[in-house]
Amino acid sequence: MKALRTHVAGVDVHKDMLAITVMIGKGDEDPRLEHFECSTMTDDLRAMGIVLKGKGVCDIAMESTGVYWKPVYNVWAPLGLNPIIGNASHMKNVPGRKTDQKDAEWIARLHRFGLIRPSFVPDGIYQRLRLLSRHRTNLTEDHARVKNRVQKVLEDGNIKWSSIVSDTFGVAGIKILDLIADGVTNAQTLSNSVTTKIKAEHIFVIKELMIQYRDLESRILEVDNELVEKMKPFAHLIEELKKIPGIDRVLAMGLLAEATADMSSFADERRFAAWAGVAPGNNESAGKKKRSRCRKGNPALRKILIQAAHGAKMKRGSFYRAKYNKLVYRLGSKNKAKVAIANRLARTIYKVLGGSPFKDIGYMRGDPHEEKVKRLVAQLKSLGVNISHQNHQMIVSSTRKVTVDDTGIVLQ
Repeated sequence: MKALRTHVAGVDVHKDMLAITVMIGKGDEDPRLEHFECSTMTDDLRAMGIVLKGKGVCDIAMESTGVYWKPVYNVWAPLGLNPIIGNASHMKNVPGRKTDQKDAEWIARLHRFGLIRPSFVPDGIYQRLRLLSRHRTNLTEDHARVKNRVQKVLEDGNIKWSSIVSDTFGVAGIKILDLIADGVTNAQTLSNSVTTKIKAEHIFVIKELMIQYRDLESRILEVDNELVEKMKPFAHLIEELKKIPGIDRVLAMGLLAEATADMSSFADERRFAAWAGVAPGNNESAGKKKRSRCRKGNPALRKILIQAAHGAKMKRGSFYRAKYNKLVYRLGSKNKAKVAIANRLARTIYKVLGGSPFKDIGYMRGDPHEEKVKRLVAQLKSLGVNISHQNHQMIVSSTRKVTVDDTGIVLQ
């Protein structure tokens, strides 16, 4: 097989060092190999980049190893080099031949023949937005952990405040928590319905947790303000994304930070959904398609889409709520149905960011006759009757004069 590239380099990335193999040679000849090592300090990376460029090597491949590839990419790309990031699971070498230099040589050989599919790496502005968005997510998760710790301390002190109010951290809940943090232990003072055996240790811990709770709240607010400022050029896209059920301003900003506003890197909406980690993989053998789990995609984007799917299924009158209810019945799993809705949302987001207008077609019920038959069949099966029935549900109401695809986008 003839090589596609004549000057390539493969890099095995580690935290403190790089193992580099350079391959130079014509496509139909055995290449000449050169091996290098360098540290991951910025000056050493820059010097190594100049050496590679001096040898005529611009095409460089490396594994997406944690976050360790990012400094290498950030230093070499501005030098005019073309580093690509490959999925580590697609670049595994033969077992039993594992050394750093052999790994680098294997990566270079794959890249020489064009066998590495490059991962999507967004432009610099989106990488900075990702940093802010993911930091906000981490702060939000810490915020939730603090609230759970406060609830545990309240239970330990026999304070059943969560059984009285709908939200322990609502307006009334915060007032009670502040009183406890200030040392108030009298149940009548706290609430007529609260019985307490709170000790000094409980008061101290709640006070510490409330300080942490308010500190995290202020930090999240600061990150929100920074994100809003950085997202001003994309304000129109945020407003379009907010029209999709389940997506609010915060999720819209997270979607733009992770997916970017340019959909040209993805061939179609299915590829985008697969990259987001909410589409099932292909598993076909002997002409038969088998069930397959979702592929591992962008974990941060997948988390946002699952959160948006949870909101979409809760919105009354929404197409996604109707679709979710049907999927729960058919799949027998709420989690699987939620991932399926996340898949639909991903494909909708792809089209909206591509310029298509969004219009929710509303709650689409099935045929009432078929719904009744379905309930009766389920009752018979619960009684032990062996019966099979092919259920044909109406997806689009005949009274609506619109054409829609399966993501909810109105086709003009």
